[in-house]
Amino acid sequence: MSAAPWLASAYLASYLVVGSALFAVATAALLVGVVASQLTLTVPLLIVSAWVIRGCAQVERGRAYLIDRPIPYVYQDVTEPGVSAHLKARCADPAIVRDCICLILLFPLLLLLDLLALAAWLIPLACVTLPLWYEALTMSGGSAGQIGATFAIGTLPGALGVALFALLLLPFSARLVVFAAHLHLTVAQAVLRPITDPLAQVKAVLNSPGPLAVRHSAPRTSISTEPTPDREAHEPNTGRVG
Repeated sequence: MSAAPWLASAYLASYLVVGSALFAVATAALLVGVVASQLTLTVPLLIVSAWVIRGCAQVERGRAYLIDRPIPYVYQDVTEPGVSAHLKARCADPAIVRDCICLILLFPLLLLLDLLALAAWLIPLACVTLPLWYEALTMSGGSAGQIGATFAIGTLPGALGVALFALLLLPFSARLVVFAAHLHLTVAQAVLRPITDPLAQVKAVLNSPGPLAVRHSAPRTSISTEPTPDREAHEPNTGRVG
């Protein structure tokens, strides 16, 4: 009865449509980029292909808002002028490679996961309402009526029995669909989020000054023992003869 299974179902079901569209667009952009990389006159087209893949990955990152926060991202900035620098920053960025992995290579596995999880959740959910429409199985005739007669769900007692069994199965199905949604999100986060250094905090502590850091004090002024001109003028010169 909570919102978690429904949000998870929305996240998985939207991937069937949005993920398929992103897979098609990203694959086409990658193929265009591979062909354009063989020609020197189509460098702008290669940059556009990288931008298209990046936009598709941004849509996939934003879908995570259904069950969690959007996935963060970091792309390389163009620090030098010129088309070659722009091309290097866009196409040689490791983030673009990870975008292609998530949008293209992992698409069949994630799609299969979502289909199985939605089937395990929606089929028991539909069977709970079977007493409301079980007569349609026998009225439709043909194979549907034979299947209904074989499993004895074409009658009200059979439909009630199936609905009761499905009702007992729903809590497990709800947990399964939530688990599948979080597994999908975990895979997407592992691929699409920026790679962080696990030793970053340790390196920061080592590079920072410790509690016994040496403090640079102001240089001391030395006291000169040499006589000043005024002092020589006032002091009698006893060593002078005559």
